[in-house]
Amino acid sequence: MNDQKIENILFDLGGVIINLDMDHAFDRFSQLFGKDVRATMIDDLHNHKFFQQFEVGEIDEYEFRDSLKKLTHTDLDDEHIDSAWNSMLGEIPQERLEWIKELAGQYNIAILSNTNSIHIKRFNEIFNQSSIYNHPGELFHKTYYSHEIHYRKPNKSCFQHVLEDFNIRPENTLFLDDNTDNIKTAGEMGINAVLVEKNLLRRDQLPNGRK
Repeated sequence: MNDQKIENILFDLGGVIINLDMDHAFDRFSQLFGKDVRATMIDDLHNHKFFQQFEVGEIDEYEFRDSLKKLTHTDLDDEHIDSAWNSMLGEIPQERLEWIKELAGQYNIAILSNTNSIHIKRFNEIFNQSSIYNHPGELFHKTYYSHEIHYRKPNKSCFQHVLEDFNIRPENTLFLDDNTDNIKTAGEMGINAVLVEKNLLRRDQLPNGRK
């Protein structure tokens, strides 16, 4: 990657900006439901059912919760469901925030995430508590959340939407993600794609600054 040609940086959210622990959420749901639901939830995630529908805004929070209750044959209240669902969201290391703040002064930076409205509400709270900013829009120039743009990675249409809306060129763009499928698609579209080990973004994976 030639740092001198990079003008734009796209950050994945979970596992890149904010630490992510899916196992924690599965454990919390198993405790709530009184049975191990890990396998059921993982299978549903992989089968592109209501979890993915929620991520692209095809169903709302109420429909998502109802689908989850039906899947597990339980009738928990919304607060407990949201708390368990959000438990996968961890901390945002201060060092990581400082790196992003530094880059924001030299590059066009944006978030590109497969996510949902429940997670984003909690992410905004964590971001506010962890930084000097009231919300991510004060640091990032753009936020592309799958449930709002109705596209999700690794579909090429998702990346194309971002390139067109952000008015950026793929060869001048760096994309950081912890998912190999997302990295592969971005690379096929000419984007400089870097695979980040989950929760372990390194400073040497980021540009040194525009000359």
